[in-house]
Amino acid sequence: MSAGPSLRQRILLVFAAACLGGLAILAGSGALALARGGSPAQVLLTAAIPAGFGLLGLAVLLWRLADERLARPADRLAAALRARAHGGPQAPLDPARARDLGDLAPAAAALAEQLNEARDGVARAVETRTEALSLKAGTLAALVSDVPVGLIVAGPAHQIVFYNTPARRMLSGTGQPRLGRPVFDLLRESPIRRAYDRLRATGTHDDDDDLLVSTTGDGRALAAHIRLIRRDLGMTHDQPGYVLTLRDVTAELAVHRDRDRLLRDMADRLGAPAAALRSQIGAAPVPSLPPGLVAAAQDMEDAIDAAIRDCDGAWRGSWPLRDIRAAELADGLVALLGADGPAVTADPPALLLRCDGGALAELLAALAREAEDRAAARDLRLEIAGTGAGAEIRLGWTGAAMAPRLLQAVLDRPLEAAAGAFSAREILERHATAISCGQDGGGRAWLSLPLASARPLPAPPAPQTAIPARDAVYDFDLLAQGDHADIDATPLSRLTCVIFDTETTGLAPHGGDEIVQIAALRVVNGRLVPGEEIDQLVDPGRPIPPGATRIHGITDAMVAGAPGIAEAGAQLHRFARRAVLVAHNAPFDMAFLHRHAAEIGAEFDNPVLDTVLISAVLFGPGEAHTLDALAARLGVALPGAVRHTAAGDARATAGVFLRMIPMLEARGLVTFGDLLDAMARNTRLAREIAARSRP
Repeated sequence: MSAGPSLRQRILLVFAAACLGGLAILAGSGALALARGGSPAQVLLTAAIPAGFGLLGLAVLLWRLADERLARPADRLAAALRARAHGGPQAPLDPARARDLGDLAPAAAALAEQLNEARDGVARAVETRTEALSLKAGTLAALVSDVPVGLIVAGPAHQIVFYNTPARRMLSGTGQPRLGRPVFDLLRESPIRRAYDRLRATGTHDDDDDLLVSTTGDGRALAAHIRLIRRDLGMTHDQPGYVLTLRDVTAELAVHRDRDRLLRDMADRLGAPAAALRSQIGAAPVPSLPPGLVAAAQDMEDAIDAAIRDCDGAWRGSWPLRDIRAAELADGLVALLGADGPAVTADPPALLLRCDGGALAELLAALAREAEDRAAARDLRLEIAGTGAGAEIRLGWTGAAMAPRLLQAVLDRPLEAAAGAFSAREILERHATAISCGQDGGGRAWLSLPLASARPLPAPPAPQTAIPARDAVYDFDLLAQGDHADIDATPLSRLTCVIFDTETTGLAPHGGDEIVQIAALRVVNGRLVPGEEIDQLVDPGRPIPPGATRIHGITDAMVAGAPGIAEAGAQLHRFARRAVLVAHNAPFDMAFLHRHAAEIGAEFDNPVLDTVLISAVLFGPGEAHTLDALAARLGVALPGAVRHTAAGDARATAGVFLRMIPMLEARGLVTFGDLLDAMARNTRLAREIAARSRP
């Protein structure tokens, strides 16, 4: 309880002072006017002028007094209460900062103390309840991380929500997996999307499939198993997430391919002499033949044929063929050709084709492009027809037939998009088929590809009202999120952010100073992602001034041999792809990155948030907005040992930013667009604050 006057008494004193002061000014002005004498009009005018100035001065004085003693302390007290209500700092509230508000400040301090105690009690209860669960979750995470196959869990917008250590190693030649990023940054889109769309369309519990997919960077071949995560695991929309199990089969496919070529080469070398020997034996007089020679020649030919059949069988056993709908093959062909490729029409029948649909679609796309370029093909059409136990795939067009030599060149050319970079001929061999070309009498040319196995599409199963439960249940928040394509409408708590900081040789980004350290952290779904971070020294290409070293502790010897800004900046650009950049006094850091965009080879065109400007929106001009002040105000640890290191300042900025999000939401600033509008309304104020907030 405050020992001085109450807030009501203080307001009464202000009004009393205003009344008494006004009366005193009027009395003094009247006395001065009467003393000077003159007509009544002159007396009134003489009294009015000093009275007006006196009242104006009194109003300014009382306004300054009320602003300093009442309004500003009230704003500070409100900001402190909002920080404790939504941001979570635990430090006691100092009533002395608002002592002129009477008992309001001690009451607010007591309320804040009780709030802290209540939070501590809830935290202790939650900690007690979750200790066992945390142990189990940690054990499960460790086990899953060491599973010998790669695991990736993707959300409904194909964004990564989980990956394990083998997956990270398997994809290292393409780039590191990052939470919230599309899986298609790492793996080819078309095979995964085709399998996903087909499984999603079935609407049954039979929701898994095998496929062959390659990485987008180094083209490694991966055998993948995809399983949808249906509503029994918490899905509330029509686009479920899915689990990808990955196994690197690049070496296996290469070994199979080399073995196949070796066996075929041996068969070719042995087959011709064996056939010639048998021909000579057949032409020789029977009495002159040694006993058993005819049988030996026949056995040799049979052995060679068996080796070839074994080779084909081994290949077909290792190549992932599955039943796909004829319509899926046609859709895949149209998708691969795209808007810039030749237009192909199709009316596929209700057939299931046993094949690698992705590889055949890419082969047909290559043939369609070649027909358009070399044979002036028009009106291309894909026709698929059943032929008993198999099917015939025919690509026809109006125009000249494809020359056999041209067809052979296409078949020998590697399909770069195919997993393992196999040639079209090898893909045909794995399907035990070949392509023939021809032209009918009506001016239509065609290419024909028979398949050995096909069957009618079965009737769709009756919809099930319940889906059998599974043993494993996942509860990842990202699985319930859709695609936030419009970032302005994205909630602040759902943004994927990269919080970063730099240390430099000085404070002149356009005056020759350079970056000496970059640190960055990723925030996904309102949480820091453990392990997804950058802490990189950078060679500035110039001496570091002693004054800068005294601040951040980085010397010329420490950056010797470190990557330059081109490599370090490119690393940050890859790390921050598809994310919002967040920094304290962001224009300072961004100026260095923009200046070196040409060397880095990429523009940093990400959306940017500045914690200085956010602080200006929340706390106004009456408060300090340095990183130290924000950390102290919001209860974020900022040890002196890591202050003015890029990693320490980035982590402190992340803590400040995450604690400001619920404060912004409490003020009605829920989405990214809401916050941008609020900062735009405070542009001038924000610029002034930012100019003095770089520590």
